[in-house]
Order: sequence, then C-alpha cells, then structure tokens
Amino acid sequence: MHYKETSQAIKWQLSSQIELNSLRDHANRRARDVLSGDADRSATSAADDGGDSQMEDATNGGGARDNGGSSSTTRDPLEVYGFSETRGKRPKVVATDDDDDAIITDARLMQESDPDYGPTQTSKGGHPLLALADESSLISFFCSKIPLLIGPHATLPRCRRDAKVAATACLLFRRFYLSNSVMAHDPKCMLAAAAFLATKVEDCMILAGYLEMGTKEMNAPVPMNDILDAEVKLVKGIDFDLLVFSPYKTVLSYTEDLRTFLKTDRGRGLISFSGQDGGQGQLAGEDLRPMHNAAMKICDDVIVSDIPMLFAPGEVGLAALMIANEYVSRNDEVASNSGDGNADGESPRTPQIDIMGYIRLRFQDTNESEVNVDAAAISAVTRRVSKLGEMVRELKEGKHGCGNYEVDMDALKGLNKKLKKCRAWGISDKKDGKKKKKKKRKAEET
Repeated sequence: MHYKETSQAIKWQLSSQIELNSLRDHANRRARDVLSGDADRSATSAADDGGDSQMEDATNGGGARDNGGSSSTTRDPLEVYGFSETRGKRPKVVATDDDDDAIITDARLMQESDPDYGPTQTSKGGHPLLALADESSLISFFCSKIPLLIGPHATLPRCRRDAKVAATACLLFRRFYLSNSVMAHDPKCMLAAAAFLATKVEDCMILAGYLEMGTKEMNAPVPMNDILDAEVKLVKGIDFDLLVFSPYKTVLSYTEDLRTFLKTDRGRGLISFSGQDGGQGQLAGEDLRPMHNAAMKICDDVIVSDIPMLFAPGEVGLAALMIANEYVSRNDEVASNSGDGNADGESPRTPQIDIMGYIRLRFQDTNESEVNVDAAAISAVTRRVSKLGEMVRELKEGKHGCGNYEVDMDALKGLNKKLKKCRAWGISDKKDGKKKKKKKRKAEET
C-alpha cells in the first residue's frame, strides 16, 4: 500500500492552515455553547459549518431523552466527539498547484469582537471561556511536553523509547483536539494517554504506572486510573484510527539513498565539499552523518508542531534534510574561517548537497515500484518542499504551533488559570474530595 492510499493521507492530512483552524474553531465553539448552556446554538453552528446532518444526528443521539423518546437539548460537556463526526460529510479540499500558498497561510483566528463569535462566559459563575487562540496556545504547550514524558529525551529513564513513539504520541494528541476542546477534556491526562497509546501502536509497551511516575517527575502528576480513562476517550476521539507515520524513518531512508545516488554519474554533480578539500569530490563513509543527525533534531521540533497534519512524512523528511544541510554547511564554514579544525587539525570536510536537484534527478525517467512519475509531479513536490522549508525555519520563532521556542510562560499561566475556572472536567473530582474531607473532619470530631 502506498502512503497516498492510507488514512493518514486521505483523512488526516489537512489541505491548509485554514482548514486546520476551521476544525479547531468548530470544536471550540461547540464547547463554548455547551458550557454556556446554549446547546441549541451549538447544533445551529454545527449546521452552519457544513456538517449539519451528522452534527444534528450526533446532538440528538448524544443528548438525554425523556420517557416519551423526544430529544432534549441537554448535552454532556464531557462528551467525546470523533473527527469524522465533527468534520461532517464535507469533502476534503485538495490544494492545487496554483494555490500552494494556502498551505502556509496564517489564517486569521476568530476574535470575540466578531459578530458570530458566540458565547463568552460560562452559565455558572459567569467565568470567561477560552478563545480559539487560547486553546491553540495550550495545545501547543502540552504537546511540546510529550517528548519529555515518552521518547529518547524522557525525564524518567524507564519511559525512554525510540523517537518515533514520541512522534506518534504527539500526532495522536493533536488529532484528538481537532474535534474536542481542552475545556471539555484535560490536556494533561490526554498527554499521558497519548504517550501510553503510542507505545502500544509502536509495539514497545510500557506500564501505565511508569507514565504516572513520569508525570510526577515533570511536576504534573496524572494518576494511573486517569490515564486509562483518558485513553478510552482518546481512541474514540480519533475514530479508532491508530495508523501513524513519522518523518524519522524517511530521514534515514533518504540519507541512505543519497549515499548511493550521489556516487552515480547523475548524482555526482549535485555535491561539493567545503573546507580545504573544497570543490568536487567523492562521497566517503561518514560524510552524511552530520546532516542526518541535524535533520533528526529538526524533526524533534517538527513533531510537536502543526506541520505533520499538513504535510506527508516524506515531504517533512526532505525539508529537514535540506535545512540540516544548510545548517551544517554554514556552521562548518564558520569553523573553517575561524581556524577551528577537527581533532587532527584539519578543516572539516562537509558535503554541500543540492537537495532540490536530487529530487528532480532522482525520479526523472524512472518508474520504480510501478509508480508513474512525471515532470509535473516532481515540480509539485519541489514547490511543496520549498514552502515547507520556509515553515521549518520559522519553528525556532515559535510559529506553526511549535511550543519548543519563544514560550511566554506568564501568558500560559494566565491561560491555565482561565481554563481552571471554565473547564468542565475535574469538577466532580473536586466535589468528591470536599465530601471526603468533610467526612474525615466529622469522624475526627466524634
């Protein structure tokens, strides 16, 4: 099966940032309608968004019914919505070659000043509800913490797994919040549940108790029972679809292919060397390792961003190698100019590779794996990879949902306080805790 035939390509890979924001806005609006007590408006807004039939059916089916069988407008604020249910029957819009810019368009998020914004306060207490921009910031922040819970950089040694596990967890987490809101489902619990589920998907199972310990190490404890309960919700929210592809394997595959292709007659002209051995030369042993390692680090930033939901893993891998090649070449050029050499005192011998030329020449006049490749398809790939490269460079500025850089902790603390006042989750637990304290106090008095 080719990637384009998988559910990740057909269902989960969105056409643009506009579509991504539209889905999140839908989930945010639905949560605001329910928490404000305006369930009728929630059903109406669902119809206006284009998923009218499915959303109305979900509303009627999910709401409480009286003895007469008629549907009630009362809706459970903790209800889990699937992606297909939220998206409705709207066909996936595929960007054409002429509007590739739509992919990276920084679509304007709806503001409270907009006439159709909807409710802004909870029905109980009149607390302000989270806006879409607030939710996006919280989702990015919590997603950036997943690699600290599971993966090679996990805080707890027992939770250290391959990088692809962290990538899978991040994508499962972000998929869930395409159709659900952080106001209805605790992102901290979903973070741990995504890590737990990812270990099963990638066949490197971990005990939920270790993840509980990992969350304690991160000073954000999540009880094991909450992780297990959240896992059930997570699976439902992603439509029970556990197929996930990450860019790490594509980086390795392209590196191995480059090592072979750059030694051929067609590929030899795509490589040159910096340092004292500058100019044309033959690729040797470990020459590509610095670029490979740098590309893997770039993927560490990519997996916690929105990019995996907009581009295929193969495109991400190519863009990561392209940017990594630029970084390594620039750093070695600086080292060479400053007189810093390697351990033997020699100038670094770094290959400078024309990645775009590799894409054009590698698949030119070939029909590998019975895939027809024409000039138009190659041109489309180069354009998308070029635009993706621009987005990858901007990750260090905290753009495109990457929570690894430029994080305003003061603003996040304010959003977290706002979330605690308007959330639907955790309320019953708080009441149960108060009841237990009262019982304990009465028992001590008697």
